[in-house]
Amino acid sequence: MKLWLVLLVLAMLFCISPAMAEETDNGQNNQLEVSISGVSGRDASNVRNRLSIYTYHGQQAPGAARLRFLHRRAEQEILRALAPSGYYQASVERQLERTDSGWQARYDITPGPVMQIRDVDIQITGEAREDDAFRNLINNLDIRSGQNLRHSNYENAKSRLRNLATERGYNEAAFAKSELRIDLEDYAADIVIHLESGPRFRFGQIRFSEAQLDEDVLQRFVPFHEGDYLTSDRLMELQFGMADSDYFSRVQIEPLWSEADDDKLVPVAVELEPNKRTYYRAGIGYGTDTGARLSFDQNRRWVNTRGHRFSTQFQLSESSSTVAANYIIPGQQPQTDQYAIRTSWRDEDVGPTRTEIFTLGVSWQTQLERTLRTMSLDWQDERDRFEGERRNTQFLIPSIQWNRVHTPDRLDVARGYRLNLGLRGATEQALSSTDFGQVTLSGKFVFSFAERFRFLTRGDFGTTAATDFDRIPTSLRFYAGGDTSIRGYGYRMVGPRNEEGEIVGGRHLAVGSAEVDYEFRPNWRVAAFIDSGNAFDNVNDAFRTGIGAGVRWQSPVGPIRIDLAHGLADVGDTIRLHLTLGPDL
Repeated sequence: MKLWLVLLVLAMLFCISPAMAEETDNGQNNQLEVSISGVSGRDASNVRNRLSIYTYHGQQAPGAARLRFLHRRAEQEILRALAPSGYYQASVERQLERTDSGWQARYDITPGPVMQIRDVDIQITGEAREDDAFRNLINNLDIRSGQNLRHSNYENAKSRLRNLATERGYNEAAFAKSELRIDLEDYAADIVIHLESGPRFRFGQIRFSEAQLDEDVLQRFVPFHEGDYLTSDRLMELQFGMADSDYFSRVQIEPLWSEADDDKLVPVAVELEPNKRTYYRAGIGYGTDTGARLSFDQNRRWVNTRGHRFSTQFQLSESSSTVAANYIIPGQQPQTDQYAIRTSWRDEDVGPTRTEIFTLGVSWQTQLERTLRTMSLDWQDERDRFEGERRNTQFLIPSIQWNRVHTPDRLDVARGYRLNLGLRGATEQALSSTDFGQVTLSGKFVFSFAERFRFLTRGDFGTTAATDFDRIPTSLRFYAGGDTSIRGYGYRMVGPRNEEGEIVGGRHLAVGSAEVDYEFRPNWRVAAFIDSGNAFDNVNDAFRTGIGAGVRWQSPVGPIRIDLAHGLADVGDTIRLHLTLGPDL
């Protein structure tokens, strides 16, 4: 009896031991390699993502039983992975074999022909049927008869229709039918999408939570009227406008769909949390035009319930000192429109000129489509030491400026432009030392090309007409040279000179710049540039040119630029450092 028991145990061990050896083999002799051929690109990626056995690729293989199970299942997984790309007649040859390093699983795929779309039936019913936005979208959807079938295009079409309905206020929109019909016999696909939009809702009453500003001031932020069609773009415009106003730390907007009335007017709730009423900012820095500097700002975000603001600025640098105060009253559109009363005192010592300027003025800023217009009236009293003499001039200066900036991203500009046109003048008949008129025009353009290159060009131009130009003070003359003018020359060190060789400023200005930069790593660029121009009285005066190179770092607060430049008119090999901070436009 014992002999039979021993023989039975030995037989069981003899049968089990090869399987156990196969199951428990590990280390370098049990690595699984999975190879896929016949497809590439997105299709190959889809296959790898759907293939269960591929999760072991390059790693220790599972047990032999599970490995063979995953290998058998792989064919169906591959076919399912290829179907969304329109391959419904694909075939797979598979092979699993032992190798010196472990296991090798091979899958040779023959995708076959791509199924084509035979018929597309897209219908919009409800009020959206007459909405041109839906007609335009349908005409631009990437699903047409005769095209290769891709399931993603079908899903994308549904998503875009659903999103457009939401964006344009069709809150009850739903698909009455959405089908992707696969006809394997004729090897063709039919797409059916029927959207029932339901009614289009409109803006109802805007309900603001309790806030620090009067109700009528808050209502000025609203970029639509009660009864206008409700759109998500207008809601976002309201939210961004209020958030950017600096009055509030949080702005949350929610349409109250459940409270819509029989006229489909939807109330909108706006929850507001006030910002800190006053903030202070102190800074220390250095600029190659100004030298070391200290600054301190105080800003009262709202003075009263009408949303008036008050701010003061103090700045002290090696070349100038400034004290300024501004009182701002929001206009009809507080996001862009404002009235301002301002005053400032500046003491500036640049080169041979020492200037002290007191200014008191008012301005009105308003948005005209994409252009910001500012109209101002300033009283300016200026005292300077000029050409060895002390002078005192007064001017009452009306002015107007138009400014337009266009770019998708102000902090990291890939493309865009900035344009500014200014007119100002004065007359002796109105509290001014002499008659003058002045026009300024400036612009900057940014273009991207190749893969990581940008081309930046800018120009600054100005001209002055005056009855007695000798009476025009330093602050109203043109100068060139410096970080944002002609690099390679000192700040305001390019322009007409007197008999002693001192820069005295010119009637006209013409400065241009061209720059190419390259992003050699994320947020870092190298640049090469050439600047040329002059401030002059005579059009025959020679231009001054500077060339150089630099590096740019896209910091969290905007670009920081460090440039080394050489002025070609300088004697010797003088290299100047230029350091600037701020957006490209």
